[in-house]
Amino acid sequence: MAKSKKAQGLEELAAQIRVCTRCPLHESRTLAVPGDGKFSAKVMIIGEAPGKEEDESGHPFVGSAGRFLNHVLEGTGLDRNDFFITNTVKCRPPKNRTPKKLEVDTCTSNYLFEQIALLNPKLIMLLGTVAAKKVLGVKSINEARGRVILHEGRKYLVGYHPAVRFYREDLGEKVKEDFALLKREVKKVKR
Repeated sequence: MAKSKKAQGLEELAAQIRVCTRCPLHESRTLAVPGDGKFSAKVMIIGEAPGKEEDESGHPFVGSAGRFLNHVLEGTGLDRNDFFITNTVKCRPPKNRTPKKLEVDTCTSNYLFEQIALLNPKLIMLLGTVAAKKVLGVKSINEARGRVILHEGRKYLVGYHPAVRFYREDLGEKVKEDFALLKREVKKVKR
């Protein structure tokens, strides 16, 4: 059976991402991280940037933040395979620093917005300030979290990045709240 245009487009984009040299991040990366998941996923999760383990494996959310993501999803009836998971920036910034504007703009204009268009998800969860600012133009996570945001004909949720709990233990509960909202919204999408 022939691949769908969507699957073919996402695979071609992933191949471009893996060899990209459009911004300085390619100089220090081990592997670019295009994203993982079903090409038919109705829900997309977008984080900030790959970390050390993601850079080594070429897959998103496989390090400590990914393990916490899996933990938060446990008992929700959701599996990470139900989503398409990617990051705003496809290469790890040195020492896990916050991606710079040029890096974010380069990756989103060349890859992320195209991934969103091809996947055409019913719901997108943006994890962390970098993703929320770039995609929705919000100034802070608190300005947007806890509710569904309609933007350019699509539904979005904004939440804390799971990695935040490693720096601020008090935000661990807020991450769980964000995923409880995701669970409620995914049930609506699956209908």
